[in-house]
Amino acid sequence: MSNLPTTQSVALDVPQTAGRISRITILLKRLASSKLLQSSGLSIFDQAIVSGTSFVTSVILGRCAGREDLGIYYLALSIVLLVRGLQEQLVSAPYMIYCSRQTKADQPRYAASSLLHQCLISLFAVVGLALVAVMGWGPAGIQQTMFLLVCAAPLLWMREYVRQLSFAHLDVRAAIVTDATIAVTQLGGLAYLAWLGELNVGSAIAVMGICCGLASVAWLASGRQKFTLSWSAAWVDWCHNWTFSRWALASHILACSAPYILPWVVAATHGERETGTLGACATLVGLSNMFLIGLANYLSPKAARAYAEQGLPELKRVLRQTAIMFVAGLGSMSVCAFIGGHHVAALVYGPEFIDTRWIIGVLSLSVLANSLGVTAGNGLWALERPSASFFADLCSLIVTIIATASLVPAFGPLGAAIAGLTGTASDAVIRGWTLRRTMREFEHLPNISAGGSA
Repeated sequence: MSNLPTTQSVALDVPQTAGRISRITILLKRLASSKLLQSSGLSIFDQAIVSGTSFVTSVILGRCAGREDLGIYYLALSIVLLVRGLQEQLVSAPYMIYCSRQTKADQPRYAASSLLHQCLISLFAVVGLALVAVMGWGPAGIQQTMFLLVCAAPLLWMREYVRQLSFAHLDVRAAIVTDATIAVTQLGGLAYLAWLGELNVGSAIAVMGICCGLASVAWLASGRQKFTLSWSAAWVDWCHNWTFSRWALASHILACSAPYILPWVVAATHGERETGTLGACATLVGLSNMFLIGLANYLSPKAARAYAEQGLPELKRVLRQTAIMFVAGLGSMSVCAFIGGHHVAALVYGPEFIDTRWIIGVLSLSVLANSLGVTAGNGLWALERPSASFFADLCSLIVTIIATASLVPAFGPLGAAIAGLTGTASDAVIRGWTLRRTMREFEHLPNISAGGSA
């Protein structure tokens, strides 16, 4: 008997295939016309400005100052990003969740409370940086830079606070104007210093601080956000926010400390030159990371509003659409990173970076895994269950520590990249499982799943 398919089976396969293609086409059309994609496009564009500015800054510094200075810059930047992460969890994250639940009359008071919280956290961080600078801790190359960070870092943190405040109110255009202004002035200043032959790590950080400070003051003076300061209300708001932010902070410390510490481990085991290699690769991958951060900046307040206003079904829809966009966008970028990322690194930073194929590829996979973890984490935040992420972040930290101790001493920057990937992948899997379990619990609680408080 012939093994060829019968006419009837072929006739049945054709409509099934056509129906499948039709469903995929309809899904893509709905996704393309969705308000989430259109609005988040502006957020991604804004992040492209921020990431592009950071990328060009590192290229100018790497070309003019060399690989070792690039490593010092990357170490200094890791300190700024570490404190910025703490600021986001303590100030920006609870503000994003609760600002839409304030009455119109209370919003200026709540905004002023968040501004005061931001200033106090920056003050404590500056005192800590000054202590580190005076004591002379850390690699010799970064000790002079620490004194500059004491002055410049608060301005960099204020810039990020302004951005997050704009995103919390879904005012993406204000963030774009601020970031575009900083991009033009910062890159112009760095180019001028490079032309004079005066560009180094210290002068670059000084230019960054001045530009971010001026732009932040201009935004605050523009009146886009009203502030009504009340010292007693600021304390009450802090106590209220703390019920949320303590878990967000704990999760952040567990899950996000490793990426900030990894450059220091590489510097301690392989020197500042190899740290520069890791920094250059991370900056290149940051061009794909802008898709993650840009969409996440819009996703956090959007998910919170979706659940607060329309309940669990709308939250699921927002998270599902976001996950599809992450997998399609960042998955494609990961393939490109493995194929030609090292050629881009050699073209941008110089021929000595041609052997970075695997570092760039693994870092891009880490961004993809992190995007899925961020999506699940924002779902838990919208449900006011930040504590549910704690177990995932604890497991991620343990996995990352073991991988770092095993791989970084032997493989340097590549070992650091693999350690980061193991941590983000484990975090994404456990967060996704936790979100699914939490949503099932909420489905059996009609009052909560309708958008009430958790």
